[in-house]
Amino acid sequence: MRIEDLLRRNAIGRPGDTALICDERTMTWHELDEAANRLANALRQLGYRPQERVAVVLSNCHHIPVSYFGLWKANLVNVAISTRLTEPEVRRILVHSGASAVICEGPVAVAAAAGVETVRHVFTVDGSVGGATPMSELTAGTRADDPPVLGTGDDLRSIRYTSGTTGRPKGCMATHAQQLASVSNFLIEVPPPREGPTFLSVPMTLGVGAFYLTAASYLGVPLLIRQRFRPDAFLADVERYGVAHAFLVPTMLVDLAARLAGESVPPPRTLRLVGYGGAPVSWATVRAVTAGLGCELYQGLGATEAGGYATLLTPDDHRWLLARPSPSPVVPVGRPAAYARARIDGEDGRELPPGETGELRLRSASTFSGYWCQPEETREALRDGWLSLGDVAWRDERGYIYLVDRKQGVIRSGSQNVYAAEVEAVLLSCPGVRRAAAVGVADERFGESVKALVVTEPDGGPSEADLIAYCAERLASHKRPRSVEFVADLPVDEGGKVRRAVLAELLKGGL
Repeated sequence: MRIEDLLRRNAIGRPGDTALICDERTMTWHELDEAANRLANALRQLGYRPQERVAVVLSNCHHIPVSYFGLWKANLVNVAISTRLTEPEVRRILVHSGASAVICEGPVAVAAAAGVETVRHVFTVDGSVGGATPMSELTAGTRADDPPVLGTGDDLRSIRYTSGTTGRPKGCMATHAQQLASVSNFLIEVPPPREGPTFLSVPMTLGVGAFYLTAASYLGVPLLIRQRFRPDAFLADVERYGVAHAFLVPTMLVDLAARLAGESVPPPRTLRLVGYGGAPVSWATVRAVTAGLGCELYQGLGATEAGGYATLLTPDDHRWLLARPSPSPVVPVGRPAAYARARIDGEDGRELPPGETGELRLRSASTFSGYWCQPEETREALRDGWLSLGDVAWRDERGYIYLVDRKQGVIRSGSQNVYAAEVEAVLLSCPGVRRAAAVGVADERFGESVKALVVTEPDGGPSEADLIAYCAERLASHKRPRSVEFVADLPVDEGGKVRRAVLAELLKGGL
C-alpha cells in the first residue's frame, strides 16, 4: 500500500467532503485527487521517471498537499525544503539530492536552481518568476484521471533534510511503508477524533507535515493549514471550523499557555485533543494548557530518522503523571509506541537499568532507510539495526523516557558533564520564564561554566539573582548557571528546537 491510496479511497468514498482548508480556500477530496492526478500526469508527459527527486520549496498552502500527492502518484520522490533557507542552503540540497525539478514560490528557490545541472524544470505556484513555468500552465489541459500505479510501498516517498541543529543537514530517506507504519502506530495509541478538522501551522515541509497529512487522509477528516500560529487566531479557527485536533510545537504551546493565563477564555467547545513535541516542555505549561483548553494532550519523540512517533505519551499517561509528583521538571517523551522498541545503553553498549543515564536507541518499522549518499553516517546511525541519534536519556521504573540532552550538547565543567537540556528544564520550570537555553562559556578555573540565556514573560520575570538562587535549590553546584543574560528571543528551528550551532555563532559575536 502507498500513501496516495488513502486519497484515492476518500475521493471515491467521500468525494464531496472537505479535505483541505487553507487561507479561506477549501478543497474536497475529489478536487484534491484531481489536482494531484493532473500534476502526476503532466510530469509523466514531460518524461519524469519513477524515483526521480523533485524538490518542494513552499510555505504552508494548498499547493503542498497537491504537490506531495501528485509526486507520489507519479512515483517520484519528494525533497521538501524549508522556505526559511537561504539561496546557498537551498542550492546545496538541490545538488546533493540530485533533484530533477523544483516546485516553489518566490525568487530564492528559482535562483538557487539556476546552474544546478540535474534540474530540468522549475515550476512556480505564484506566477512566472525568473523564467520559471507557472504550475497552472504545467497542469492546464492534462488528464484528471489516475495515472497507472507505478510503484510499491517499499519505494522512497521522500528525502527530508534534517534541520542541522548540530551541523550540516543530512538527507533522510523514507518509504511509503515506513510512513504508513508510523501513522498506524499513532492511530493505535492516540486515536484522534473524527468529528472535526485537524489544525496544523507547523511548516508542512517538516516531517510532521506529511505525517499529519497522511493521518488526516487515513481518518478522512479535513486538514486546516495555517501559515503561522497566533493564539487568538488559533482559538478563532477552533470556534469557526469546529477543530477537534491540533498539533503545536512547544513555542506555540508556551504562547498559548500565556494567552490562556492572560484573561478568562472560555474552553473551546469542539477541541478534544492537542499534540505537541520537538523540544522540552515544562509541566507548568502542560497544566496551563490543560486547564485553559479543557482537552486532552499527547506528545512523543518523533525525529526525522525515526519516521514519526517512536515513543508516545498518551492522554492516559498525562492524566496519570499529572496526578503525581514528577521526578523531572520537564515532561517525559513517553514510552515506546506500539510496534516500536527503545533502550538506554551505556558506554559499553550494554542496556542500562531504570534510573541510569545513557544513549537512547530506537527500533521500529518506521525507522528511516538511511542518509542519501552518506553510507558512513548511515552505518553510524543504524548500528546493529538500532537507530542512534545521540540523544542522552533515562527511563523510570514504569518505562517513561526522559530526554536529558544530545551528546553534542554537553558542557564540560570541572571535568564533569553538564547536559544543557537538564539545566534548561529547571530554567523553564521557574515562574516568569518563557524560553531558555543553557550554553557553555570559557572559564579559567573550570574550563567551561554554564551560562543561561533567558526570555521572560511580557509582564516580567525573575532577576538574575532570583534565577541563580532558583537553580541552586534544584541543581548540583557544577550544573548551576554562573551567569544569566536576558534576551529578546532565541534562535529556534521550525520544530521549536534551539539552534545550538546558530546560538554558538551569535555568542562569538557578542549576541
